[in-house]
Amino acid sequence: MRTKASKYLEIIIESINYIIINYALSNMAMLFQSNPLFILFFASEIWLMGNYWRKVSDIVKNKIFAGILIIICFVTHIALVYFIGRVVGTVVPFQ
Repeated sequence: MRTKASKYLEIIIESINYIIINYALSNMAMLFQSNPLFILFFASEIWLMGNYWRKVSDIVKNKIFAGILIIICFVTHIALVYFIGRVVGTVVPFQ
């Protein structure tokens, strides 16, 4: 049986991982906003959110707490996009 400390550590690591990957996917989606690849990155964000919620829900065995935690992580992700900004650039093909 897992100890409480290892559960909390796993939730913290999963949350940080979710925020960082979601931030990167948001940047790529904004970079490709006029390209059909936008759909791929946006769908990946939705898939990541579902996987994160499922993982946290399995760890804590409480869907309400998992929902609150995903809202906190999503707000943190939006704050990163707002305050840090997004990656600005152009897509350069390999040649």
